[in-house]
Amino acid sequence: MRNNINLSHLISQSTPAYGNRDRIFIRDNSSILKGETANSSCWVFSNNHIGTHIDSPRHFSATGKKTHEFPVNDFFYDKVKLVDITCATGILISIEDFKKVETAVPRDVELLFIRTGYEQYRTVDKYWNDSPGLAAELADYFRARFPHLRCVGFDFISLTSWNFRPEGRISHKAFLCPDEEEKKPILVIEDMALASVQTVIKSVVVAPMFVEDGNGGAVTVFADVA
Repeated sequence: MRNNINLSHLISQSTPAYGNRDRIFIRDNSSILKGETANSSCWVFSNNHIGTHIDSPRHFSATGKKTHEFPVNDFFYDKVKLVDITCATGILISIEDFKKVETAVPRDVELLFIRTGYEQYRTVDKYWNDSPGLAAELADYFRARFPHLRCVGFDFISLTSWNFRPEGRISHKAFLCPDEEEKKPILVIEDMALASVQTVIKSVVVAPMFVEDGNGGAVTVFADVA
């Protein structure tokens, strides 16, 4: 029997955005309470990279792979590991930081979750204006040590720390669209709900929206836990 939990945040009009620049708007198109036949809604995302969402290579490359161009099987993960790298401020998580937890990560991991504890700040400005990020050096470090790794997810708003924006652009390219053809992209899931994970994760299903020319977007993540 499966014991599934949701690792995505609820999409709402209070969803925080990177740089505090974007919003989600939800309104009724029709309403039973207003005497109409059915309930229907209009959902407006001022940016597709808001809420729990996935970044695909097209996000940082004009020729990068779009989300819907990945094989569906690539969104199912049987080798999953969550590590805790607690952050109190918006640091750039480095190789040295990761080395402190690396021994807990199996070499055949396919999906790596990094939990910093930043989810607790999601309702205040600190979540977007003092958020951690991942250093670009981690991309090739992960590829060398975890050759089956296809995706990294975390509980902060973006791979790019607001405090280290130039480095963040480099980091996105390093993970999603590396220069060398033999290097595979590592997909990125941002703004995840990881606080509820208390046991071993047995498998994960990542369900992205498939949109024409999609460079990423909202994603629902279900984990089967022990």
